[in-house]
Amino acid sequence: MIDEGLPLSPLGGPATPDDDFALARETPLTRVIAAEIEQADGRITFERFMALALGHPQYGYYTREHLAWGADGDYETSPEVHPIFGYLWARQLLECWERLDRPDPFYVVELGGGSGAFAAAMLSWLRERAPDCFAATRAVILDGHEHRLAQQRRTMQDHDLQAEHLLLEQWLDREQAVTGVVIANEFFDALPAHLVGRRGDELREWYVESSEGGLAFSLGPASTPEIERYFARLGLRPGDGCRAELSPAAVETMRRLAGRIERGYVIAIDYGHEAADLYASWRRMGTLIAFRRHSPQPDPLASPGLLDLTYHVDLSSLAMAAEADGWEHAATVSQAEALTALGIGDAMQAATARAGQDALRFASDRRAAQTLLDPTELGRIRVLVQARGASLDGLRCLRDVAGGGG
Repeated sequence: MIDEGLPLSPLGGPATPDDDFALARETPLTRVIAAEIEQADGRITFERFMALALGHPQYGYYTREHLAWGADGDYETSPEVHPIFGYLWARQLLECWERLDRPDPFYVVELGGGSGAFAAAMLSWLRERAPDCFAATRAVILDGHEHRLAQQRRTMQDHDLQAEHLLLEQWLDREQAVTGVVIANEFFDALPAHLVGRRGDELREWYVESSEGGLAFSLGPASTPEIERYFARLGLRPGDGCRAELSPAAVETMRRLAGRIERGYVIAIDYGHEAADLYASWRRMGTLIAFRRHSPQPDPLASPGLLDLTYHVDLSSLAMAAEADGWEHAATVSQAEALTALGIGDAMQAATARAGQDALRFASDRRAAQTLLDPTELGRIRVLVQARGASLDGLRCLRDVAGGGG
């Protein structure tokens, strides 16, 4: 059972009062959060804390001017592992274009473009291998802060590529619907989430409050009826005594995205699960985790603005968010399955044939493929594909994978 009287130690259950992880170290953002807590009568939801920790316009993790990616950053996403990740997904973009009857313009919209490496790799492959599709493509890269857009512009310029760079809200607010593909790699798991715990028939919520020396968790009633409605729509709840994350913000973002695409596909690549798995009774500690320098951190409240915060996404709710607008979805597959279907094996055979000419490149390519397919790491990321006005049957990234759609 959840102990209401103790702060939360996210990686090890309820903390004792002298737990080293119960209090957070101070950063400039700590003072901003403390001031908001004071104005909010002593506590804010974890959802609000996460929104500030990642997205505060001056001190947020993702709004920092010099945010590093890959080996030099706090974590490594698939596009930073090797350009082959983008090349393989470009093959999927080409098939989507053909299934949509080769529209011109063909919009390719990336959410949360990161360093720009993913878009650059996809567009470079299209330019080289599918010039007709490339000529029709209108690339749009969306992010949450101007610093990230500036970084992505530089990456595109380095590859002699063009794209429209916009803040996410700017694009979502546009009225004109487009035809094309929205693709998002590890985007939804960075949107703010409520942290809840079930006790008997009651859903409780974790809050953030000021404490001597920093910030600490406290448990209280659910902050909004939307939490109960969220699980009612799914027809399930977390197990008794379990912690769990839910993100109405992610659901609303997907709903708005679905409204911007007249015909096309949405491809979400993310750490996540379908709801029955994500909220299973054996998943007692939830999935929330903080990262710094590629290492999990014991307290997500520590050093706000300097840690990446993430959780596993409820893919069922994302799919349901678009269903009301006429979208269909296929059963999710793992990244390892999708990349295998997209031809990573063929790419490695070609690399093997060139190994004698460039042994170092071959070794690098082989390590990258192993990393992207590793079932304990990046390979276990899930892929959710949705379509409207287009077919999912036999779509390349879903081929030869057991499971039905819908």
